[in-house]
Amino acid sequence: MKQAFEYRPAPDHTRDRRTHTDLAQHLKQNPGVWAKVTTASTQNAAATMAWQIKQGVRAAFRPAGHYDAYSTGNDVIASYIGKGE
Repeated sequence: MKQAFEYRPAPDHTRDRRTHTDLAQHLKQNPGVWAKVTTASTQNAAATMAWQIKQGVRAAFRPAGHYDAYSTGNDVIASYIGKGE
């Protein structure tokens, strides 16, 4: 008789539970401070994410234009700049 399922142990590590929303809120409370958002899998992915943050595509970093971001290598760095608040 063939076994229907193969069981495996859970991973040993736990994922970082902080979210982009948490980081965006922290940056908003500390305008002008730059912080690392994430390390992307490729430089292109990092550049794309930085652009998305600036454009407000990423929900946590809305409204558009309130956050600045750039990539350096695979790292994405962001800051809250606000807009007349």
